[in-house]
Amino acid sequence: MIKGDICKMKKISQKTKKTFASVFKSILCILLAAVIVCSCILIFGLPINPSKQGWCIDNNGYDINSPEVERLISVTPSEVQIAIGDMEYYSFIHYGMNTFTCKEWGDGNEDPAQFCPETVDTDQWVKVLKESGSKGIILTAKHHDGFCLWPSAYTEHDIENSPYQNGKGDICRQMAESCKKYDMKLGFYLSPWDMHEETYATDAYNDYFTNQLTELCTNYGEIFSFWFDGARGEDVGDWQYDFDRYYAVIRELQPNAAIALTGPDVRWIGNEAGIVRKSEWSVIPSGSASIEAVMEQSQHSEEDAKRLQKLKDNNSVDNGSRELVEFYPDLIWKQGEADVSIHRGWFYTDEGNAAKMRSAAELEKIYYRTVGGNALLLMNVPPTKDGVIADKDIELLQDFKARIDKKFAEKLSPVVEAVGEDSAVPVDFSADGSYKLSDNENIIRLTFDEKQKISTIVLSEDVTQSQRVEEFKIYAKTAAGYLKIYDGTVIGSKKICLIFPLLAKSAKEFDIVITQSRSNPVIENVEAYA
Repeated sequence: MIKGDICKMKKISQKTKKTFASVFKSILCILLAAVIVCSCILIFGLPINPSKQGWCIDNNGYDINSPEVERLISVTPSEVQIAIGDMEYYSFIHYGMNTFTCKEWGDGNEDPAQFCPETVDTDQWVKVLKESGSKGIILTAKHHDGFCLWPSAYTEHDIENSPYQNGKGDICRQMAESCKKYDMKLGFYLSPWDMHEETYATDAYNDYFTNQLTELCTNYGEIFSFWFDGARGEDVGDWQYDFDRYYAVIRELQPNAAIALTGPDVRWIGNEAGIVRKSEWSVIPSGSASIEAVMEQSQHSEEDAKRLQKLKDNNSVDNGSRELVEFYPDLIWKQGEADVSIHRGWFYTDEGNAAKMRSAAELEKIYYRTVGGNALLLMNVPPTKDGVIADKDIELLQDFKARIDKKFAEKLSPVVEAVGEDSAVPVDFSADGSYKLSDNENIIRLTFDEKQKISTIVLSEDVTQSQRVEEFKIYAKTAAGYLKIYDGTVIGSKKICLIFPLLAKSAKEFDIVITQSRSNPVIENVEAYA
């Protein structure tokens, strides 16, 4: 009897524990859901009824038209800047002496014989990168160690003195031919810092660099970008690179090429982790993107390079607000570019921390932050010693591309209208191009015949008319009123609005309300995805 009672008590105890655990889990789920709902209400607010209280559009107290506003919107991109801005995502290839010495940074004392690939399959490089969605490739024609991937007439430290193709190789030419074959654009990174060249940090070096730049400008077809960072040796005194001279050569010989980072066309985002600002402006004070500013922030050692990849937020939160730019008489157009590697290192290796790979999910987030945040994405994919992109890297890029494709797989076809106080004008961006909102229009309305759930809305401004939108909000029309489902700041070339799943309500009407702008917004495109 006693044993039987004890067994019964144990069974009851176990059942009670299971019941308690189940109830506890249910309570936790309810509490978590309540926290999420309360957080959404705190962030996005309760539904509003604009028919009774209005949208309260006062441009947040800022002038919508004034001499200062005219000054701001007079800053527009050049044709070269528009062309590279339209590319959105393109690739970096770090390949060279460091690939064979298993270093991130060489020192210029390497022997050209150490560069010894049996084959280099640039067709595979270009094909793989194009299939990932990339529009072009920037090749490291020369890194800081000074070794050149083309046969330069101005140095012996080049591919001509390596075993590759018995000294007859030219990887820059191979890349040019492969890019032409697959209809991809080609660019070059030519490091201003050259640890091998004896004339470095003298006036003669500026001649040397200009001569090598001229070789790249004249022997490999059309170049879409020349990429110069601000890295330089520590013991150079007051000596400076003659960037004005370098840029003049490019403008003469490759007038359609964008000059990036230290150059006048594209600015560095400020880190190598794919982090952009919440409000990424292209209209900025000229001094903030000057050669001196870029050089100060650039890597000057391998430790600097590691630090730039670990940054979790951007150095300067504000790069173009009204409060900032009013103190600067000289403004320029310079869109930001985020350079990031799929590995922790820039050159391929199977050893150490540099071999660690980013996940496809991480790359997907970087894409939305950069391309979807008015920035350009320059993503590095380093080939192996065998002269190919590794299978694991191909799989990573395929996963990355599949995730992006899935996000934009189901494009919706709403009726689009520009809405004012007493008007609603149909807008067809595909047929009519960009649309400039009139003085009394501040809403882009998307309407469906049946209730539709939207997960993503993509907005673009016509940047030929400058960057104007400073703040916007997206509302879904529900039975209780208009529920805010997204808070946004700037738009620029592209803004990808990812709607939080809990707020992705089914509705027939969605309103994009522009609450602050510099003069009348000029919208180039609006797209919605399920």
